[in-house]
Amino acid sequence: MSGINLLLDEENELSFQLNIEGSQPGSAICRLAIDSPEIGLLFEAKGSRHGEVNVILPPLKHILKEGQYDMTLEVIVDDKFFTPLTIKGNFEKSVNVTAEAVVRNKRSTTAVTSATLLETPSRKSTTNTKIPQPSVNRKSSKRKDESKVASDADIMKLITALTKAKTN
Repeated sequence: MSGINLLLDEENELSFQLNIEGSQPGSAICRLAIDSPEIGLLFEAKGSRHGEVNVILPPLKHILKEGQYDMTLEVIVDDKFFTPLTIKGNFEKSVNVTAEAVVRNKRSTTAVTSATLLETPSRKSTTNTKIPQPSVNRKSSKRKDESKVASDADIMKLITALTKAKTN
């Protein structure tokens, strides 16, 4: 008893070479039987030229489970019953590939969205009084003795440039 691999979820076509000999060979009816513990299935074979018979098995994934089943080619000639071939059919599911999209949350980054000036210097001029101006503190300045005083317009330009850099 030989074996054959078949797919449960696809159509399978089996071909057999059949030779009928005798003094008066009559018309033959051929079918393929699949035996399982739960159910027995019969599929009619179609004859073709040169003694070849073809059996088409539809997808059987809803009827059979994966595994091995006894398969028998049955031939009925006139009133006589023959089983010229018995094989093991190994039914398996075909390879199935699935894919899913994985959504990952983007890590949040720290960003400056707006800036405001907390304290503005008084613009009143008095004699012999110096007007305090906001200064820019430099953390990594090479020249500590040089300090630059920034005007309100300079601060607004800096804020505008940072906002544009963030949106690009």
